[in-house]
Amino acid sequence: MKYLIILGLILAFIFPAAVSAQPPQPVPYYNNQDSPVALLASYYNAIQHQEYQRAYAYWQSPPNTYSQFINGFADTLSVQLIVEPPVQAGVAAGSLYVEIPTLVLAGHRDGSQHMYYGCFVTRKSNLQPPDIPQPDVWHLYSAHLVEVPLTSSIPALLAQTCTI
Repeated sequence: MKYLIILGLILAFIFPAAVSAQPPQPVPYYNNQDSPVALLASYYNAIQHQEYQRAYAYWQSPPNTYSQFINGFADTLSVQLIVEPPVQAGVAAGSLYVEIPTLVLAGHRDGSQHMYYGCFVTRKSNLQPPDIPQPDVWHLYSAHLVEVPLTSSIPALLAQTCTI
């Protein structure tokens, strides 16, 4: 299976995965909710910029309090996002849902690196005006990520289907 490393502003971006003695390069601002993958890129861009309110706002119904959310990313210095591009959307009760196999490499302030694998589920309404005031954008609906060893095979992880 092919996987997508999100690069550049058009396709998204990669943050430096390693924490080095040199200051990290500035990461351009990115905010796009027009597709599920662009939404994930925007989410991690907000986290990289420590714009936690923006990142939190991408959630349709956040899974925890804002304070817990901030604490969860307090030690995060850099993020590299790798996804298996979604190939189909599920439809249910006026909504589109897309599951995205996701791998996150996170650099922490203490110099350690961590790798997380799991799935994000994104959602948007498939209703159109005049049924709703304006066309909907994609939102984070749910996520389940677990830490995996840094030696794990990225292609093997991303080849797994979402099971949430």
